[in-house]
Amino acid sequence: MNVLVYSGDGTSRISLAHTVRTLRALVGYHYDVMKIDAKGLLTEPWEESTALLVIPGGRDMPYTRDLNGAANEKIRAYVEAGGRFWGICAGAYFASDRINFEKGTPLEVQGSRELKFFGGECRGVVYPGFIYDSEQGAKAVEIRMNGDVVTEDGLSFEETQVYFNGGGFFVDAEWQQSVQVLAWYSGRNPSGGDDSDHRKAAIIMCHVGKGLALLTGVHPEYDPAHLDAANPEYGPLPNVVSTLSVKDQERVQLLKSLLKRLGLKLTQPEASAAAMAASDTLDDTAASAVPLGAIQGIPDYTSLYLASVHPSYIGDLIQALKSLSTPEGLIKEATDTFQLIASPQQPTPVHTSTLSESAEEENEEKIIKNIVLCPEGAPTAVLTPYFDMSLYFEHLRKVRQQSSHLKFGNSLLYGQVVSSTQTMLEKNFSLCQHLPDGFVCNATTQIAGRGRGRNSWISPPGCLQFSMVLRHPIRATHASAVFVQYLVALAVVESVCSLPGYEDLPLKLKWPNDIYAEAPLEDGQVQEPGVSPKMVKVGGVLVNSNFSGSEFLLVAGCGINTTNPNPTTSINHLIRYHNKVTGKDLGLFSQEKLLAHILVKLEQMYNLFLHGNGTGFAQLEQMYYKRWLHTNSFVTLTTMTPHRRARIQGITLDYGLLRTVAVDAQGRDIVGEEYKLQPDGNSFDMLKGLISTKA
Repeated sequence: MNVLVYSGDGTSRISLAHTVRTLRALVGYHYDVMKIDAKGLLTEPWEESTALLVIPGGRDMPYTRDLNGAANEKIRAYVEAGGRFWGICAGAYFASDRINFEKGTPLEVQGSRELKFFGGECRGVVYPGFIYDSEQGAKAVEIRMNGDVVTEDGLSFEETQVYFNGGGFFVDAEWQQSVQVLAWYSGRNPSGGDDSDHRKAAIIMCHVGKGLALLTGVHPEYDPAHLDAANPEYGPLPNVVSTLSVKDQERVQLLKSLLKRLGLKLTQPEASAAAMAASDTLDDTAASAVPLGAIQGIPDYTSLYLASVHPSYIGDLIQALKSLSTPEGLIKEATDTFQLIASPQQPTPVHTSTLSESAEEENEEKIIKNIVLCPEGAPTAVLTPYFDMSLYFEHLRKVRQQSSHLKFGNSLLYGQVVSSTQTMLEKNFSLCQHLPDGFVCNATTQIAGRGRGRNSWISPPGCLQFSMVLRHPIRATHASAVFVQYLVALAVVESVCSLPGYEDLPLKLKWPNDIYAEAPLEDGQVQEPGVSPKMVKVGGVLVNSNFSGSEFLLVAGCGINTTNPNPTTSINHLIRYHNKVTGKDLGLFSQEKLLAHILVKLEQMYNLFLHGNGTGFAQLEQMYYKRWLHTNSFVTLTTMTPHRRARIQGITLDYGLLRTVAVDAQGRDIVGEEYKLQPDGNSFDMLKGLISTKA
């Protein structure tokens, strides 16, 4: 499921950054927190897979301009059908029946609004001094919680302080039957004076059909740890940032309370290192009770360690990296700056950053990343406790056996906490050009992992996530680069299901680049006859490409849930369940073992694809169909008018399009009416909104 944060025109960049970052910290273990613009809200099939839609702070007028009409109708229908909505500051003004903002001033905005989740007026600003695109009007305002909320949610406070900049209050909210006031402004003006005679609602929950809308005039999503207390717009210390820092634990409690009231699952406290180390031996009960790799907050980046399966491979690579660096050892790229550290024995500097209104993206904080060079061999497990690089190289040698010519995974760059393995390779083109074919970057936790379209998430430990550099020759016209995504996904499934004893594990491929599994039944559940088993996503593939001379410089990224039973299932959970129902005793996979198996299988298939009999993917076509979900399945072509129903036959061997034949009302093929389908680019369900080309 997704949590969508609106990022269209009018959103404050800093509010957007804090909103996404905070949500990823608090619910990113269970949800893909991603941004969406006005076009996406209007045209993409986001509703079914969305647990929460958020419109953050910014400017109400651009929201009105871009979302009025059809987009608002979709949002309203989504909430009425049981969806969840959170409007923050400008998003709360926008979601009320009427707005009354800075009446009688040059900033005045008045009028009715379409969503009307709150059936009254949102009036502001509550505390004067607001200036657009500035922190000068920011305040740490005191809010007083509803006593029922304090009791029901177990809050440790009745009053607290949160960030405020231009927010309104909800007029007479306590008199509306469908509205619950969760918090009021205390009435104590942080700039002086008292307004205690007026009960001004600061946070409300509105019941809208079967759904809920949370509206906040304040900004509880702002994390003071990522605000710059030295910014002169905040004034001298003690100021807004220093004041809020003292109350930050209460802010987090408040946010958790609000998100739970919206029905969202929270990221649970971080599992201990001992529990993580035991992840391959925990039984199902323990694994469910201790959500391995769950994270609390967004962790800081850690150093990256560069090592090779044999020291002879790394000498030239280190020299290539040094050729890109300054005398101080800095590699300055378009997206990232890296600091080369000569060896694991050398001290590593600590780099920090803060979020600001000028930040381009919340997931591209400009923090220098340390690369620790390991010319003598892999670092000790003490330095990389969640991924043993020596053990990985040992598995790689073992799986290869006599195939010493294989090279995928010979060199590995590993980090416990990184931004995104895909971004670090694909977005730093000069660096990527200097990396050898088959170079792999992997991580335990990504705080800005990248998926198809705009998908982005915090990926917790337990998910094997890696990106690989692949130099694919342009002249290989028989082996189109588009099939690499199919090869990677197929390699994941085959690396498990081709092993003796593991053949019946229910791992499948969803076109074009997702990996699915048959969800294990819970205790007491029985699979009903004639009902298809529930399929859940356990992994995905993303391939990005650039031209470099006579080759495509591909970065193939993959994430596969290996050891974590949440939020859907994992490879090891499938194995445990299979052992339970069959009486077998199949071994579990470690991250190190699975990565080695995938890379060897991928290289074997890629070599056949590229250097086999000259027919490219045709040599692997039947193996692919054996593993995919779609044989004789039906799709509806919604991009055609009228809509057309078609049966899936396979994929084309030139560009990997989906081959279908139109069917009549009884499901019978219409001879001669065939269509080749490609995704329309939406980020939610690649089998919806397919674009067709008549064959």
